Amino acid sequence: MAHDYVPVPAEDADVVGILAYSSLAFMTRLAKDGEQAPSFEAHVEHARMSAQCYALYRQLEVWSQHRGFDLMAAAEVFSRTYDDLDARTRPTTFAERSVKTFITRGMLGDMMLRVAQTHKLFEGMEDVWPFEQGHWVRAHLGPRIEEDPQLAARLSLWGRRVAGEALGLVRATLFTYPTLAATPENADAITEYVIARHGERMRDIHLKA
Repeated sequence: MAHDYVPVPAEDADVVGILAYSSLAFMTRLAKDGEQAPSFEAHVEHARMSAQCYALYRQLEVWSQHRGFDLMAAAEVFSRTYDDLDARTRPTTFAERSVKTFITRGMLGDMMLRVAQTHKLFEGMEDVWPFEQGHWVRAHLGPRIEEDPQLAARLSLWGRRVAGEALGLVRATLFTYPTLAATPENADAITEYVIARHGERMRDIHLKA
């Protein structure tokens, strides 16, 4: 028996678009991180995480095809969204690179999770979005930071710089695309959630937010 799929409402288009574009953006980010990884094992693990990002994009493609939704057009709207953040936060070490991805993936992911929940879309996305990168950083970089106060101080400073840029991007995105949060009150609540979760994640890897 054929399944009748409900067309995507106009107010949900940007939600699907930013999720799709972001999955590809982090696919590329994790692949680049893997190229700079200090070991072949780490390279393989980052390649696996990158592949998970593309798998999410493919899921969104299938979801969109069932509903007659132009995913590529919706995602293209956001195709330059992360350029300024990347340009202003160039890492110089693999540790900085990993912390940058840890922070941006987390903060932007939290924004998109709350946006999807606001629109009642993609239940369970929180189990998919992390792509295991957070677990990798906690397991491989966290212990080094805990044992090395100088490294902790340097990466905390770097992390604050990255987080400032990422938070600015969260606010700008919610302002530029108001259908994402649906209301100004939701936008404020999403921003506060992003800030709170960021602090928790930084403590998890022994850095100061």
